[in-house]
Amino acid sequence: MVHGFRFPLGPDAPVYLWWTRLAGNDGLSAVGNRPGIPALALLLDGTLHLPLVATLAGLECAFGVAIGLGSAALVRGMERDRAAWLLAGILAGTFAVHLAAGYLANLAFAALFLAAAVTLGHAERRATLAAALLLAASGLAHPLFFLLGVAILLISAALAWRSERSEAVRVAAATVGGGAMLGAGLLLLSIGPGPLHVDTSRDGFLRRAGLGDTLRSIYLDRFVHRWTRYVEWASVPLAIGGLRDAAGFEGRLLRAWGITLVAGVGVALATGIAPADRFITFGYVVPILAALGLVRLWRALGARRALAFAVTGALTCAMLAGALIAWARQEPFLSELEVARVATAAPYAAGTAPGTTLVFLANDVTPTVTFLATRAENVIRAGMPADRIRDVVLRVPWPTAPAPTERWKLAHLTRDDFRAADRAGNGQVETFVLAPFDRVDFPNRCSPPGLVSDGVCVSAPSIQPRPVADPLEPSSPAEIALAAVAVLAALGAAGYGWARAASSEPWRALALAPAFGAAAIVLLGIALERAGLALDGAVGPMIVSVLGGGGGYLAWFVLERRPTADAAQQVDRQPHE
Repeated sequence: MVHGFRFPLGPDAPVYLWWTRLAGNDGLSAVGNRPGIPALALLLDGTLHLPLVATLAGLECAFGVAIGLGSAALVRGMERDRAAWLLAGILAGTFAVHLAAGYLANLAFAALFLAAAVTLGHAERRATLAAALLLAASGLAHPLFFLLGVAILLISAALAWRSERSEAVRVAAATVGGGAMLGAGLLLLSIGPGPLHVDTSRDGFLRRAGLGDTLRSIYLDRFVHRWTRYVEWASVPLAIGGLRDAAGFEGRLLRAWGITLVAGVGVALATGIAPADRFITFGYVVPILAALGLVRLWRALGARRALAFAVTGALTCAMLAGALIAWARQEPFLSELEVARVATAAPYAAGTAPGTTLVFLANDVTPTVTFLATRAENVIRAGMPADRIRDVVLRVPWPTAPAPTERWKLAHLTRDDFRAADRAGNGQVETFVLAPFDRVDFPNRCSPPGLVSDGVCVSAPSIQPRPVADPLEPSSPAEIALAAVAVLAALGAAGYGWARAASSEPWRALALAPAFGAAAIVLLGIALERAGLALDGAVGPMIVSVLGGGGGYLAWFVLERRPTADAAQQVDRQPHE
């Protein structure tokens, strides 16, 4: 609202836009092993009747709130001091801005994983089953992060093995059950049109190009320049101090999380197989423990209330300021001009014969142009008709001057991509030049009649453009704010029944309701979509929403009635006995 942004934030937002549009047309198998966010976006989009752009932006905010609520519930399970769990919710919720900046799959995983962790604090079978379902849904959002969650849970179970063997068995059972359901879901998703094997980020391109040294250098540079933004100076010592007050199951889980965080960062820095800063953005254990550390510091200062208030208040503000500064620096990776130019080209792409290879050029005066190329490819796919997304190919021209290896590799790989697409297509090729993505070649390549509009050039201007259903358009800041509230409310309403079925405590159910709602909608949506229910439009999403949300309230009603029925049977037996 402050900056007037009209698109979701972050570099991955264009990817989720075209993934969701493709999944609506081809089915969830088209997005491979990360169907969670596309399925959830399609279902919310059809149920709430909001633009997809606003729905995805709303999910960024809603899952950030869900992380704060889950963190507060986790701390309340072991620390009844109101200040402790309120601070945990606030600090972890604001720390979520680092993933809310477009990393939706990671963000969803974090919210669902926290909800599963809170649910596992109950020593009941239904809680264990609910945790397994939450873990399965989290894995369908991000399977690689699911492995990280498994490591945390197994270390937690190992820490509990001697003193709390039943807890260790419960945690292990939920982990294995969640993994089994995830495996079954991924197996079902292998049936149908496969995913597009394209580079959705510069990291992916460097990995495909075999430029591992360059990628490791980029990962290290990110870590060096960003780590103080992720983990503020005040939070680490406070988190270490808070470890002493982390008791019971929750304490063991937080210790396991801390061990995994340190190990993950160390392995990532040593090997370069993954960005170390991504482990840090998932390190919610630090703000959660920092909240406990703040409460311990307040108690240590004792009767000196003025000093206690000044010190803890200053430290809290310092940690919040780091998150708020990071959030203020975020911005969308789609511009209104770029989307408008893609929207102008889309009817011409729709007017070509099915199977025609749609080539878009990308070029820049910068030596590598890699980031522009991968971003352009995502934005272009997001704005194309859903049934033509697979036909889009990006070409980067050969450099005309000495250029780094990365630039030459990019030209070679995009040429190979074009040849592969041409062989798979119908033999026809249409080339598009959009000025926002290629201002270098546009003046030489584009002139009437190929210049069909400002900044848009088509190789065959005689193509008869066809209207595009549901074109990509910017939302409004007010609509995005409304979507954030609507998405959070819809997920909470759909999940409260399931949360109450898993826990008899209303406060816990209320805190975990959005995560339970997301899990129920994702799991049921994927299951019904695999059975043949279409998730695009309004009918399929409404069916999933009603069944997913209503099923939770039914389960809650049945479980609440069962103890009463058992007691009545005991009374009936007594006279006969």
